[in-house]
Amino acid sequence: MLIAIILSLTQAAVPGDTLHLSLQAAVDRAHEFNPSLEAERAEARKAAQGPLDASRAFLPTLRLGMQNVRTTDPVAVFGLKLRQETFAMEDLALDALNRPDPYTGFNSSATVELPIFAPEGLFGHAAARRAARAREAASERAAGATTFFVMQAYWGAQLAARQTETLAAALTAARSHVAQAEALQQQGMVTGLDARLARVKAAEVETQLLAAGAQADNALSALRTLLALPDDTPIALADSLVGLGTSQCTSAGDCDVADRGDLHALRLGSEAAAAAVKSAWAKNLPSVAVFGSLAYYGHSSPWGSGSGDWTIGVGVSWTPFAGLSGVGAVRRAKAEEQATLARLDAAERQARLEVLSTHRMLDAAAARVAVAEAADTEAQDALDQARLRYRTGASSITELLDVQAATTATTLNLLAARRDLFVARAALEFALGVYDR
Repeated sequence: MLIAIILSLTQAAVPGDTLHLSLQAAVDRAHEFNPSLEAERAEARKAAQGPLDASRAFLPTLRLGMQNVRTTDPVAVFGLKLRQETFAMEDLALDALNRPDPYTGFNSSATVELPIFAPEGLFGHAAARRAARAREAASERAAGATTFFVMQAYWGAQLAARQTETLAAALTAARSHVAQAEALQQQGMVTGLDARLARVKAAEVETQLLAAGAQADNALSALRTLLALPDDTPIALADSLVGLGTSQCTSAGDCDVADRGDLHALRLGSEAAAAAVKSAWAKNLPSVAVFGSLAYYGHSSPWGSGSGDWTIGVGVSWTPFAGLSGVGAVRRAKAEEQATLARLDAAERQARLEVLSTHRMLDAAAARVAVAEAADTEAQDALDQARLRYRTGASSITELLDVQAATTATTLNLLAARRDLFVARAALEFALGVYDR
């Protein structure tokens, strides 16, 4: 019963209810539903609006306004009547000018301003555009990281399932050793000690199996979390820990660490910082814009009786000296540019180290698989010999149990080596930025 329960962790209870997942299907689902990745993409979409905010440097600005006032202010009353074309001779009387009666006025206006020369804004727009692209590149790196984490979790879950199956088979074998020892004891060929030692070993394997079952549950839960699946969703993993796997980097020119999204983001960030330096310098230059406005003034309503006027013009704005704030802005921008360049240099060095390290781990993992496969073959042959020796009385139960334990350990080691090979290859491709594309 225990073995059936443990094995059911990796098999479909009801085929229609089980989600059958290949590795690629798991990666695709994570790219679509993983909440952390969606948050990164939302941040990139937010950053993409930065250039729109900075577009006022070269696109026109339109302002619409409407207001209603009632006032006894002499200047305001005088101006309202002039604009409404209701000014009369009696309004020139001193009492009317100095102490006018309350007066009502409506004002509707439309104003357009078009920059002709706005260097600070132009460089600021360039900086915002590069910053938006940098954030997008960072989200691509986050997608690559999600791919790697899913692959790691997938092969971890597959390893846990296969370890459970191996220990279940080991428990079956241990119990068969118990039965064999008891049968030989009844025939008077061995003492009761053999059966006791076999039962102790079976209990040890059973405890390992219980722990492996919990680990298999946890591994599947971790995968479900990455895929944004409910924890009670049955999953069947289609890709097995067999073979050496394939790599997307089959030749030296296929993959380049410079393609990594995080490095691309840092390069764009340094370009944005350089544009910010120019923008800080340009703040000390004058800006030129043309403008025009239409206004309507009414006495009783915004568009009722009254009059309108228009205005067009060219304006120059320049603050040649604003204390030392301009100097500070330029220095801050230069310091930020230097910081981004230093961060880029550090990241490139770290990336090269990661590629070198993962290359070594991949080579070691491939060699380990070869050694583990040879050892597993030897262990299986040794187990066959140990069973024959014990059955014929040529050896003790201790030898059989030791060989059985060694065979189980060798199989578990082979499974782990295969998992490590798949993960090492994925780690190398992640270090090269393959998944960021």
